[in-house]
Amino acid sequence: MTTGTAKPKPDGKPSPVPRSRTFRLAQRTWWLPWMLGAAAVAVAVVITTEVFTPDQPAGWDQVRLPTAEHQVVYTVTGSGKSPEIKYVVDGVNGTETVVNGDLPWRKEFTLKVGPGLGVVQVLAANNESAGSIACTVSVDGNVVHQATSRGPGTQVSCSSVIRPSSR
Repeated sequence: MTTGTAKPKPDGKPSPVPRSRTFRLAQRTWWLPWMLGAAAVAVAVVITTEVFTPDQPAGWDQVRLPTAEHQVVYTVTGSGKSPEIKYVVDGVNGTETVVNGDLPWRKEFTLKVGPGLGVVQVLAANNESAGSIACTVSVDGNVVHQATSRGPGTQVSCSSVIRPSSR
């Protein structure tokens, strides 16, 4: 039976006390309970944060992204008929097409832009017997782009970018 004291060796030094397997395991893994405790605390913090945090940041319902309505006028001038007039109607990429449109041609509409930029654009083709074709884009009464193309069978394009708060 061991009493926890070492018996002296023949050289006069005490022999080390034999350690149990459990004691040696505890010495090697002393950090494990601390690691498990830290993980439990981290999980508790995450759960508490998720439960008690609102879905939207404070004041989110008061945020207003900029939008604006603009009066847009497309005009295409020339003689005779244009085989095709294509124009943007929604400020992004929605287009409408007029086939064999009588010239001069005009389209007026209200365009809501925001929170991103809006695009206004008109493209037109000239017929084979006309001398020239021209287009104009006006936003809120201001001409933002105009162009002319000379010669039969040519094309013309007018476009601009509108900011939501450009009024």
